Amino acid sequence: MLNTFIFIVLPYVALALLVCVSLYRFFTNRLAWSAYSTQFLEPKILFWGINPWHYGIILVLLAHLSGIVAPGFMKRLLGNQNNLILLESLELGLGFLAFFGLLALLLRRINSPMLKQVTSVGDWLLLCLLTVQTATGIYIALFMRWGSQWYLHTAVPYFYSLLTFNPQIEYVTDLSPIVKLHAAGAFLIVAVLPFTKLIHLLYQPFTFLWDPPLLYRWRSTK
Repeated sequence: MLNTFIFIVLPYVALALLVCVSLYRFFTNRLAWSAYSTQFLEPKILFWGINPWHYGIILVLLAHLSGIVAPGFMKRLLGNQNNLILLESLELGLGFLAFFGLLALLLRRINSPMLKQVTSVGDWLLLCLLTVQTATGIYIALFMRWGSQWYLHTAVPYFYSLLTFNPQIEYVTDLSPIVKLHAAGAFLIVAVLPFTKLIHLLYQPFTFLWDPPLLYRWRSTK
């Protein structure tokens, strides 16, 4: 029953919310798609949080996505032991980088009274979900090695079965509880995302990587 909920009900509910709520917000209040800048409220910790988080998590997500988009290429690539060890080490390092940045962003919100006033319940929920998700990913990389290999033979065919609306959960039901928690966390993040400021990643999600930093100055009448 729990496997059915995690691997069938949750992904389709998350996808429905992502599509329907995102479209509703886009057509009713398009300005809400952009994240509110809080740099002028607290710029120092933001630098040490936002950069490690974004650069770490984007590359990790691209590694996950590559297994779905090009599974044959990834199987040939990871068939070489040296490539497998190198990729696993890089992903682990990027996971720690993203986790460091996320903790900085979370502590920044907790310790700044001004930021608390502009942080919604959805923002707190998303931050907590992202923290748990990153932590479980690091745990899997540390204690359940060669995940890049078994990911191709379990999660990838399962994702394809979801896309064809013929979910075959037998690929993933025998996975460990921590992996199932990681999967459930991913689906929950997708479900919560359209209700939060993180929805801006659906609109030009990578342009900020090369945009120049914004400089804020207080306006004075003197």
